[in-house]
Order: sequence, then C-alpha cells, then structure tokens
Amino acid sequence: MSKMSRIQIYDKLDKIQIPGTDISPIKFKGVKGLELTDDGNVEVRIELPSQAKGHELEFRTSVKEALMTVEGVQSVGVTLIIQDKAYGQVERQNLLPNVKHPILIGSGKGGVGKSTVTVNLAVALAKAGYRVGLMDADLYGPSIPTMFAIDEQPEANEKGQIIPLEKHGVKLISIGFLLEDDTPVVWRGPLLHKAIQQFMKDVDWGELDFLLIDLPPGTGDVQLSVAQSTRVSGAIAVSTPQDVALIDVKKAISMFQTLKIPLLGLVENMSFFRCTDCGHIHYIFGGDTKMDAGAKLAAEVLGKVPITIAIRECGDDGIPVTLREPESEAATEFNSVAKKIADRLIK
Repeated sequence: MSKMSRIQIYDKLDKIQIPGTDISPIKFKGVKGLELTDDGNVEVRIELPSQAKGHELEFRTSVKEALMTVEGVQSVGVTLIIQDKAYGQVERQNLLPNVKHPILIGSGKGGVGKSTVTVNLAVALAKAGYRVGLMDADLYGPSIPTMFAIDEQPEANEKGQIIPLEKHGVKLISIGFLLEDDTPVVWRGPLLHKAIQQFMKDVDWGELDFLLIDLPPGTGDVQLSVAQSTRVSGAIAVSTPQDVALIDVKKAISMFQTLKIPLLGLVENMSFFRCTDCGHIHYIFGGDTKMDAGAKLAAEVLGKVPITIAIRECGDDGIPVTLREPESEAATEFNSVAKKIADRLIK
C-alpha cells in the first residue's frame, strides 16, 4: 500500500472553502489534529468559525471526498468543532467610554492630504459647538504639531493621565508632542499597539462628541490596534482623484469593511484648481475632465476640496484654513463635510 502524504492532504484541505467565508481550513489555521495509520485511515480534527454552523454535513462531505483522492487513503474520519466566534470578527475593547463618536480618517496612501482634512474637519466641528478631540495615530510621521503650531509637551493630572493640549477648541494628542524634533519612531507592532492604547486610556479626554483619529498610510498594525481598542462610529476615506491614489484608498475602504467599520464617505482632496486670475477650473489629477473618485470607489462623496495656496500656507503656519479664511471655497467645503458628519451621527 502506498504511503499517504501529509503534504498532499494539507494541499487538498487548502482547496476547500469554509461555508460562509472565503477562506480554507488551512488558512484559517483550523486543522487541530491529523492522524494517519499504516492501513490508510485518516482522522482529521478541524475547528471552524461560527459561519459554518448548520453546514457541518456539507463540509464534512467535502473533506472526505477531497481526501479520498489522495493516493493511499482508504477511509476518512472528520471531527468538527464550531467556534462561537465568527471569522473576521475583531475582539473590541472600549477604551474611550466618554467619547460618543470616534471617527477614523484614513487614506491607504501618503501625500493625499489626510491630516489636512482631519485638522480642518476637527476645527469645523468645534466651531459648530461640538466637543472635539483629535488623536494623531500617525506615529511614524506626526504632522499635527506643525499644523496647529504647537511646540510644547502636555502635562499630567493628579491621576497620572496626560492632559491633552488644546487649540482652536480642539483637544490634541500626538507622539510629536512627546519626542524631540527629528527623533524617528522605530517601533514594531507590539509597541505601536501599546502607544495607541495609551493615547486612549491614559489621556484625559473628558466628555467628547467627536474624536477624529488621524491614521497613518497603509492598512497595518496601527489601524488594527485602533479598531480593537474602541467602538468606532465610522470612517472617512481621503483621496486625490487619480488612479494611483484610488488603488490604495480602495484597500483602506476594504480594510474598514473587513473590520466592520461603517464608511461615512469619501473626501476628494485636491479635487480641482481654480485659477485666481480668470476663475477657470483645472482638474489637475483628472486630465481635461473631472474624475469622479466616488464613482470609482462606489463610495458617497462627502465633499470635494480644491487645491489652493491658502491651504498649504495655513498648514505650514499652524492656522487651519477654516479659521484663517472662513469664507473661502475650501473652508466652505470643509464646513459642509463636517455638517454632514454631525447630522448623520448626532441623533
């Protein structure tokens, strides 16, 4: 009798899809036991997520049929264990119990103006009378200190909690407040996770209506840590209207969906340039015509912010355009987006 191959058995199992998911028992890491006997008997023990409940017979049959095609296999026994937890479910804490609406702002890509959008939305919400905080979760490239023109370190209260700095009616925390200038953050996942949790539970945020969380580019450890550490009300995606940016922001949107975080919509930043001399609109990132980023991403467009010299100057000077030029086209768009968010979330 031919000797059975464990590699072939695992390969067959990897081609079977767990009911209710798009993953195999191998990739799910659900194979908890595999016993082979000299006379061709196979006994396999598999743990499955809760989506498989009610489909045990179907799955067991698929496993048996697949393994019986392996050379040397004479019989197959399958033991299934159904977990209470669903595949894709994130174990969430709530380290921000006094914050009504934590909101993630991400892009998947750097350089699209995500922090500029975050800062101006925070100020717009504060101007509208809401209690607002801003957490700079971009630990590798914090820009919030510059965009608020803050060069000081926060102090601690009598409980040992960090007192967030406050400017323009917005409470602020950033790793940039705690490091010397030009000091790089060279941390791996566990340290990043710890820092994110400290920014939540060890900061005296008080009672807030909104906490805007400025995410770093990508879809990695920081994003997952934030999602695991609080109950997020929704996420906002930021992109420029060009294919090279949309490719990455689509990944960010997919990440929000995987983490079961509602997408509030898309802010199309640097959407167009309006000539200050003649008023003609140029769609810099969309060729001769407007590119509709929202249509390409199947996402609601909350606002389309123009590219202007004023936005750049305001960011460098630490005075958001919503304050310095409140009647400008850019400020009007930021205020409109902020109102849409508040109307949707504040009942």
